[in-house]
Amino acid sequence: MDSPMCLDENADGELHVVPGAIKYLTGLNQKVIVVAVVGLYRTGKSYLMNKLAGKRKGFTLGATIQSKTKGIWMWCVPHPEKRDHTLVLLDTEGLGDVEKGDSKNDAWIFSLAILLSSTLVYNS
Repeated sequence: MDSPMCLDENADGELHVVPGAIKYLTGLNQKVIVVAVVGLYRTGKSYLMNKLAGKRKGFTLGATIQSKTKGIWMWCVPHPEKRDHTLVLLDTEGLGDVEKGDSKNDAWIFSLAILLSSTLVYNS
């Protein structure tokens, strides 16, 4: 996968799985290790995930105080040490965004990241 793609859209206060993402995941022929990052908005989650991917660009970074990531985005990259594994990086929408103001949505994003991941990083 050359760049991240949306796994779970956040539109109108509801989460929707993106069919193209599911199609991509079901086409993988390797074992996967899923790493998700969650935390407050504007705390560097996307930057951290780009570092884990070993890339300077990938997940969108913002230079303002407004959050960039909406929903959950995934990036499938070769595992750096295990040749027969794919590393699935999940970058999540930031929690506690006052402009969004929806704690129920935050709970869904957080819960989904926990359920999908092999390893969860809480970025505080």
